[in-house]
Amino acid sequence: MPWPLLLLLCGSCGVFEFHPYELRGGDRDRHARSLERLRRDTREGAFRFAVIGDMQLFLDESAAAVRDIQRRDVAFVVQLGDLTEYGSAKEYEWAAGLLEELPVPYFAVIGNHDVLGTGADIYRRTFGPTFLSFDYAGSRFVLYDSNSREYGFPGNVPDLEALREALTPEPGLTHLFTFSHVPPGHGDFDATLSQPLEALQAERGVSVSFHAHIHRFDSNERQGVRYFVADSLENRNYLLVSVQGESVQVERVFY
Repeated sequence: MPWPLLLLLCGSCGVFEFHPYELRGGDRDRHARSLERLRRDTREGAFRFAVIGDMQLFLDESAAAVRDIQRRDVAFVVQLGDLTEYGSAKEYEWAAGLLEELPVPYFAVIGNHDVLGTGADIYRRTFGPTFLSFDYAGSRFVLYDSNSREYGFPGNVPDLEALREALTPEPGLTHLFTFSHVPPGHGDFDATLSQPLEALQAERGVSVSFHAHIHRFDSNERQGVRYFVADSLENRNYLLVSVQGESVQVERVFY
């Protein structure tokens, strides 16, 4: 049988599948849609938001986390990266579909597993740019890429200049919150940028810096800034953050 005819027949039988890293279909720029939903949120005063850690292959545990958050009074949710294990299009489709079940806007940081293959391109198509800053209820929220090792430690991951600009104090801002996957001081975070990042966050008066990556909960204070590392969802817990005036309370929620 001639090869062109064989290929045609095999294709019609479903033998050939899309490459796992191929970009195709799906909703795009979900962060833009979440931002639009937040702009329509007219609540004032105290509010809460949820922060969830690595999802990866923890399918049941991640779905259970979403169900638990569904019954919480939160304004939005931030996922701290490693939505996927291999950065594949199918994994992104599943993770984004699960987050879509949340009744509130959601945002996702890019993790080191999320950039594997063409994962970074899939992330940008699905969620938008890897650097994001937005204001809500008198607070600023900054999401950035800290996966230094995945890019070969180029000296500009994370992008401290973009962070410096986003963290510039402005009238009416009570709190600054930052979010990235790899925490400063970890071996996968550019060692030459850890101290400058911590100094910048202290100088700008960041209230809390949130991270993930190590698959276990941790918290500490550096130069007056509180740092929290969220556990992976494998261990069935996430962080619930309550903001009321000058007060910020971070609670570890088990489900």
